[in-house]
Amino acid sequence: MRLAYFLVKGGDAMRAPRRLALAAALMGACSSDEPAPFPAFRHQELYERVQREVREFTVVEGDWKEDYGDAPFYALGFLARAGESDQNEEYRQLARDVEPRNVAIVTERDLLHGDVNEILMSALGLVEYMAATGDGGDLAALDELIDTINGLVAAVGYYLPAEAVPGYAMDTYGPTAVNALAALLSLQRAWVLGGDRSQELVDWAAQVGEQIEQRAWNGTYYEFNDGDVRPGLFLYPNIAMIIFESRLYQLTGDPATRDRALATYEGIQPLAITEDSGLEGPGRYRSPYSAEHMGARTDDYTTFSSQNYLILALMLLYEITGDVSYVEQVDPVLDFLERDIHGPWCVSNFHRDPCEPACSDDGACLEQSCVEDTCGTATLHHWMDGAIAEPDDPEYVCSGCNYQLLYLMWYRQNELPVRR
Repeated sequence: MRLAYFLVKGGDAMRAPRRLALAAALMGACSSDEPAPFPAFRHQELYERVQREVREFTVVEGDWKEDYGDAPFYALGFLARAGESDQNEEYRQLARDVEPRNVAIVTERDLLHGDVNEILMSALGLVEYMAATGDGGDLAALDELIDTINGLVAAVGYYLPAEAVPGYAMDTYGPTAVNALAALLSLQRAWVLGGDRSQELVDWAAQVGEQIEQRAWNGTYYEFNDGDVRPGLFLYPNIAMIIFESRLYQLTGDPATRDRALATYEGIQPLAITEDSGLEGPGRYRSPYSAEHMGARTDDYTTFSSQNYLILALMLLYEITGDVSYVEQVDPVLDFLERDIHGPWCVSNFHRDPCEPACSDDGACLEQSCVEDTCGTATLHHWMDGAIAEPDDPEYVCSGCNYQLLYLMWYRQNELPVRR
């Protein structure tokens, strides 16, 4: 999805205890019960493979051309985080090379007419870059964007209606998810970077959360909007709210927010593919938001990006509960991504607009210029009607999703903070 939000904890006095404190936290809550061991990471081959594969995607002056707007967050976030944690100078340099484009997008923003998704992704990427590198030189530009967004949302009653920011994200993921994203930028700023503004940002985000609850919570799960527009159970609004509520709990300690995150998790279980579902890929969740657009004939439809966000939600549920069963649920999702939707792709699968004059048979048209039609392999966009994505589907491959997967696997291998 073109949503994003999450990331590593940070933030001075607002930091949660690391896993080293997990045993004490659980013992305090469960007296004599020993905490379950943290599950070992068993997808190292996938992690290494995806790192090789993302090199085949097209990037021009910091702009990943097959990313659907996600790479400014996840590519920069992964490169900066892994560059520092692994002492990888190549990744560090790549992060330095692409960071100026994020700054330009944030500085030159046009929230009413521009690509709001890419603007938000760029801001979230800057949060990660600053936290990883300690370089806060562009913090003022980031805060100016946050103030602009927060002022706009506050002016319309702390809830952006669909007509306020029309476009792909609002139409596809819905106001519940988009409002959660808008609030999560402030929560991420507070959680990862900390500082004097943290309480102000958390208080503002909490007001957005109250409005989402009043408008979209139906007692079991969050609606796409208010129940009248696209009624029914959708994955994205609910995983967005699990992430929002979990992060808000980490910043406030309000048990009501943790309770709602856990209730929302229960509410999405009808979308889960289990061993008894009669479908391939148990552990994944159906994600019907774009099934009609993609041409699905059945409800056996799961997108790559939605499973990435599902992983985020599961890891945050672990962070706020200390219950390793949520982390254990991540592995079957990674199994599905590794096994079932990995395949070949070519530049021409993504860049289809014809050039004039037409490109040669071994060329592809990228922004009105002919380039070599290089090919590679990657985790593809979706699973539909019992089969992997096809090149002729409306969407086939997404570099931003692959970088998001890298970020998630990097995070999964590092310590997850726990606050019970």
